[in-house]
Amino acid sequence: MLVNDFLITLEIEKGYSPKTIREYSYDLKMFERFNGKPLEKTTTMDLRRFLLYLKRDKEYAARSLHRKICSLKSFFKFLKKEGLISTNPTENIESPKIPKSLPKTITIEETMKLLATPDNLRDKAILYLLYGTGMRVSELSNLNIEQIDLKDKIIHVVGGKGGKDRIIPLPNGIIKILEDYIITRGSTQDSAFILNRSGNRLTSRSIQRIVKKYKNAANLLDKTLTPHTLRHAFATHLLSNAVDIRVIQELLGHASLSTTQLYTHVSLEHLRKSYDLGHPLSKQQVIEG
Repeated sequence: MLVNDFLITLEIEKGYSPKTIREYSYDLKMFERFNGKPLEKTTTMDLRRFLLYLKRDKEYAARSLHRKICSLKSFFKFLKKEGLISTNPTENIESPKIPKSLPKTITIEETMKLLATPDNLRDKAILYLLYGTGMRVSELSNLNIEQIDLKDKIIHVVGGKGGKDRIIPLPNGIIKILEDYIITRGSTQDSAFILNRSGNRLTSRSIQRIVKKYKNAANLLDKTLTPHTLRHAFATHLLSNAVDIRVIQELLGHASLSTTQLYTHVSLEHLRKSYDLGHPLSKQQVIEG
């Protein structure tokens, strides 16, 4: 009951995605089964025993442990706020440090090759929107036709991650594609911008399959290429062309600048390779004094 009340709060008040709510539910019910007593009677030692079990017996990695701890911390903070417990047992529980992995991306040349591959306007619009705006795949799936303003060349993203809305400019190279797609899309009762063959909203899973289809068609078989890869490419290519990182943060809808700053490492790596290839001094031997 307490878990269900917590999950409803996450959905209604916090605007968490269904995927995140499922993960929180799984984590909390797993702890409840392990602990074997009412959640409101949980102690810090109960939590330590659970985390030791996950690490030693289940061999969970630091990233998985981190998620479990986040779920537990959020839940017991909710119980404390609601006055259901007097002491939060997670206050002295520390999350393991997890290394930040660099986003996987593709080059501009590879991106252009991918964008040239689709054999129909709808799929071309999907790839161009993912790369041209940096939208998440769920945001593209949920995009309605009234959120696109071709006159002012902007898209209104409504209810992004954490319920955050934002405006993204549309690059000139995408306008004609969207205009042509709208004509072929025709009128329909469904307000979704991207439609399936039945005239209904295209799901995130279907968009992922479409990206994979054209990854194979473009012969980029050795690349990790998903809708999220195109979001990473959007950010990395902007940063490589000297767009301010805070502008990129706003376009991506990141709540924290530290999340966006991951792209600086990717960009610097690209910068170093370009410098080594292009600067005359990079080709000379080090001169010792």
